[in-house]
Amino acid sequence: MTTALQQAIMAVDGVTEVFPARTLWQRLPGQAASLLQRNNADAPPLVEVREDGGRTEATVRIGVSPDAWTPEVVRAVAAAVRSHLAPGNVAVQVTVVRIAAGSPPAGREG
Repeated sequence: MTTALQQAIMAVDGVTEVFPARTLWQRLPGQAASLLQRNNADAPPLVEVREDGGRTEATVRIGVSPDAWTPEVVRAVAAAVRSHLAPGNVAVQVTVVRIAAGSPPAGREG
C-alpha cells in the first residue's frame, strides 16, 4: 500500500490502526514458499488492490476506536479509499478487526 493511501485511511476519524489485508493464516503459504525459494519475504500489504476486468477491488482491515460509531468509520474508510483510487469503478471491502484504543499488545495481530 502506498504511504499516501495508508495516510488517507489513518486520517479517517475513529481509525486506530491498519492491519495487513490478509490474515496470518492466509499469508502463511506464500511466506513459506518464499522462504523455500530463499526470497526475502516482504512485509504484507496493508491494503490489497486488485484489477479485475476494468473494476478495482480493495481490501482493508482496520482497528476502530471504542468512542467512534463503527458503521460511520467503515463508510468513511471506504470513501477515502475510493477517492484515493479514483477515477474508476472501485469496490472496497472494509473489515473491522479490533475495536480498541491504540495498538494491539506486542506479538498479537487481529
